[in-house]
Amino acid sequence: MKITPKQQEWLEWMILTSTPLRKLSEDNMPVGIASGAVLDFRGKRFLLTVSHAVNMENTDWVMELGYDEEKGTEVYKPNYFSYIGEINIKSGKIKDIDYAYAEIAKDVNPVYQPLTPRGPAAEKMPRHIFTEDDIVEPNTNTVYAFSGQVFPEMHDESGFVTQPTVYPGIKFLRSEGPFHVFTLPVEHPGHDSFKGCSGAPIVDLEHNLVALVCKGFIEDNTIYGISLGRYKFSLEFHCNEISPD
Repeated sequence: MKITPKQQEWLEWMILTSTPLRKLSEDNMPVGIASGAVLDFRGKRFLLTVSHAVNMENTDWVMELGYDEEKGTEVYKPNYFSYIGEINIKSGKIKDIDYAYAEIAKDVNPVYQPLTPRGPAAEKMPRHIFTEDDIVEPNTNTVYAFSGQVFPEMHDESGFVTQPTVYPGIKFLRSEGPFHVFTLPVEHPGHDSFKGCSGAPIVDLEHNLVALVCKGFIEDNTIYGISLGRYKFSLEFHCNEISPD
């Protein structure tokens, strides 16, 4: 199938939409990976991700900002993550939602730069910063994609390596409660192929943002993403209740 110039631009842009997250050990070595999206909302900047990755017990997550030849990999640690739940009025039970966010400094600007053992392989490119207007509901008339870094490896005491990847061509099927459900264009490659993509933004061909990757099912070839349109109110509440810097 021939790729149009618009589709080619989209695929090249996709790698910039997902910001890598790292769980650090006590000696500051990465021991876990996930993804997130950076969003400007009502004059503030937020990091959005999923709570099953950066859960309340794990407070040692950072976002990767980029690589400096003198300092090495630079990271930013949010002060805290916020979590939400939905309450059943009849039963009084609270259901945790697989979604988390953190307000970050307005001047936090992560970059993408592919690296090799010999150093950078290309120039730095700013990762995409979404805006409130980018958040839309999905539809069946377009295609979607997400990207992330997978297959982490330690090559020596300080050599942490991941493989950047893009999953394009997924189609919206339906919404189920807090989730939007998508189908993959190929057979599900197995859960290991997606480890590190949790929290990655799911976007459409027009660069709109609809969800964050949460989980997938091999049996029916689907990917579930937490709906950002449904839970945008959490950021509205945060901006109204938290006093400005």
